[in-house]
Amino acid sequence: MLDDVLVRTFSHIFDSIEEGVIVTDRHGKIIFYNSEMAKLEELVSENVVGKYLTEVYDAVTLESSEHLTAVLTGETVLEKNKTYFTNKGKEVNIVASTYPVIENSEVIAVYSVCKDITKFKELLTKTMQFQDQIGSDGRQRDNGTRYTFESINFVSSAMQEMVVSAKKAAVADGFILVFGETGTGKELLVQAIHNYSSRKKEPFVAINCAAIPETLLESILFGTAKGAFTGAIESKGLFQQAGNGTLFLDELNSLNSALQAKLLRVLQEKMVRRVGGTVEIPVHCRVISSTNVDPWEAVNNGILRKDLFYRLAVITLYVPPLKDRQEDIEALIHYFMKKYQRIYGLRNVSMNDKLKDVFMRYQWPGNVRELEHIIESAMNMLDGRKVITIDHLPHYLKSKFLRQDGTISEFYKKGSGTLAHALRETETQVLREALKNHHGNITKAAESIGIARQNLQYRMKKLGIEV
Repeated sequence: MLDDVLVRTFSHIFDSIEEGVIVTDRHGKIIFYNSEMAKLEELVSENVVGKYLTEVYDAVTLESSEHLTAVLTGETVLEKNKTYFTNKGKEVNIVASTYPVIENSEVIAVYSVCKDITKFKELLTKTMQFQDQIGSDGRQRDNGTRYTFESINFVSSAMQEMVVSAKKAAVADGFILVFGETGTGKELLVQAIHNYSSRKKEPFVAINCAAIPETLLESILFGTAKGAFTGAIESKGLFQQAGNGTLFLDELNSLNSALQAKLLRVLQEKMVRRVGGTVEIPVHCRVISSTNVDPWEAVNNGILRKDLFYRLAVITLYVPPLKDRQEDIEALIHYFMKKYQRIYGLRNVSMNDKLKDVFMRYQWPGNVRELEHIIESAMNMLDGRKVITIDHLPHYLKSKFLRQDGTISEFYKKGSGTLAHALRETETQVLREALKNHHGNITKAAESIGIARQNLQYRMKKLGIEV
């Protein structure tokens, strides 16, 4: 009785998830097939369960079936990109992980968890074909950017120094690694570097490495040869599409170790080989990368390969978070208010002093991006009024600033800053101790507390610490 309840419960659970699930016994007979898998393959569960893999799918062999391989080897196969056909002629594109179930050292069953990537693959193919058509028609085209150094709004000395360094880096034309928290404007800076460099008339191609499934990233970066997998066409990767321009690898730290190794090979040899191809193609683009964590910390934690870090970090640029450059907050408030007044056809909108003071004391975990989105949201909530107040803020932020009785929280009242002061004192103490333990050697002190040398230098200047 209990076993029946468990079976029904697990069947209900697996039917409610968004991934396809298929289970076979050790002989390849299908014993479970959830509703998402049926939807993905356009088959009926009742017509699948009880049949063998060879009866449901075309050309099932030991080489092509992870289920059969797992039965023989007892090994897990993770995140494999597969294209295959059902016996009804339906083409299926999935990313699947296959797991053996082992009892008494024998495989008794195998199950796969599958994600549908058909639409994503179609969109990617069309996009890459479209980009090729644009580039081959002989007409002048935009370089793919929107920003220059004039687009960066700041008044702080920290940002001024960073922009000066960025302009020098742009002219130097070497590899650049930009790091900073999410929302600080790393891509804006990278586009500005491209437009300040000798490559400004060439393409700017960007990819967020964290936004693309790992199994597709290799073909996107390096391209594919015809027949590399079922349905594969001859297509250029981003290295080729960038031509003599700039390839921007955003969130580099999200790449797995195997792909980092392949990327390092391309950078060292300046040659790329398409997935499934045999021909080496020269690479001429400049590569700029970014991380949303301290890169040296990522290296120490095994997230970023040390050899790849040293290859890409010929020049490093640190974009400080908004909380560490308070002077820029007011300048950005004015800039975004002007921008959205123009977009929404508003005039003479201002922000009351009480809210402005709260903004100056807020930590801005989402950085410049959060500030911009909040101002845009507040503009939409004005209802014809001319002054933005706390009442116009999103609920999640309003609840942080206000007590239950509607008064402003003590932390955000002018002159309080108790938590900020305590954090500053603690950070100062940690940095002084690290520098003392390493006799003032900034490089060793930075390594000991897991941050980059450039980051430590910035923090020292901000906190008034001298060696």
